Amino acid sequence: MNIAILTIGDELCIGQIINTNAAWLAQSCTDIGAHVHRHITIGDSTTALLNELHVLSKEVDCIIMSGGLGPTHDDKTKETLVSYFNDTLILDEETLHNLKARARLRGLPLNQRNIDQAMLPSQCRILSNPRGSAPGMLFQKDVIYVSLPGVPSELKGIMNDHVLPLLRSEIEKESGNKPFFRTILTKGIPESALADLIGDPTAFLKDDDSLAFLPSYHGVRLRIGVLNAEPHTAQHRLDELQTLLIDKVGEYVFGYGNDTLLSVTTELLKQQQKTISVVESCTGGMLGSAFTQQSGSSSYFIGGFLTYSNELKMVLADVSEQSLTQFGAVSKEVAEEMAKGGRQRLQTDYCISITGIAGPEGGSEEKPIGTVWIALASEKQIIAKRFNFGNDRAINRERSVAQAIAMLYDDLIIKG
Repeated sequence: MNIAILTIGDELCIGQIINTNAAWLAQSCTDIGAHVHRHITIGDSTTALLNELHVLSKEVDCIIMSGGLGPTHDDKTKETLVSYFNDTLILDEETLHNLKARARLRGLPLNQRNIDQAMLPSQCRILSNPRGSAPGMLFQKDVIYVSLPGVPSELKGIMNDHVLPLLRSEIEKESGNKPFFRTILTKGIPESALADLIGDPTAFLKDDDSLAFLPSYHGVRLRIGVLNAEPHTAQHRLDELQTLLIDKVGEYVFGYGNDTLLSVTTELLKQQQKTISVVESCTGGMLGSAFTQQSGSSSYFIGGFLTYSNELKMVLADVSEQSLTQFGAVSKEVAEEMAKGGRQRLQTDYCISITGIAGPEGGSEEKPIGTVWIALASEKQIIAKRFNFGNDRAINRERSVAQAIAMLYDDLIIKG
């Protein structure tokens, strides 16, 4: 099945928001064995949408659209689909009932713009949206047309509830080879060094196999793929490739698929019944925010201190004035004292501290921009490491958080 992803909205075209929907849709469709043929982003234009639908309908089996289903004048997807299919709008009583119930629950009036969201094309299959006000729409012609709201949580809910099961059943009817993928997650090794360890891929890849390197600040993902008509045979071949790669680079592997270093690390915290706190300077709370992204984080994350100033380092984390004077705020000694003081004050099994020069100002010859000290304190020891992440402030902060989580992961793996 060939799929086109068509995202709609002026805010996407001008860069006002990041198009995370397209990435999620592509990943979800690929996971069920579909082939994503093209990504297209257009503004809130009836003409542009009609043009794309006419072109794509000749190229793909399914078009998934997101955006333009809200109640305001710039939401034009529904009226454009009515024109495209020569259809009419009718009142859907179930959708209206849901809108009224949603308004009551939120204590808001139901105005005419909201009521109009219950007017839907007569030819579409309505995809219920309990997470929001705009339902999805599905037209099954020679091509499958899916229209989804742009709010990410609503889009994902409708896809998981309605669209992916339908597409999966259609794909299972197909004959011929389908793509199957698996992702192996690594950390602590750059892409080039990883490639050296793996060696020449043509030595072990067959004609229908593939291997891709996907680097990020959190590590390198290895995506292996096969083409096969039989899912069981494909999974067996993926198992073979995974075993081969683990033999070569297994010491750097921390997870698979949709795992992240954060999710794997926090799962280890829960399994070992350990708690974590943070004392942050240059990352400004980003590490604490990361820990609370995970559901159930209250079982392991106790809290932390945001000690941007030297005064707060002393008052909250018990850093000595002598260390700050002698070694400076960005130093091994201060990082260790921050982690030790935070752990003692907050009574946690672990505490991570981060202090650095994020830039673009404030560096020196001894401590250039990008210098970061990260310390991990536990009951038995304090580990401190120095890093230099370069001149970009945002990248420095993101890499600092990633390295801090990696240090905790390494200690938990040893302890576990």
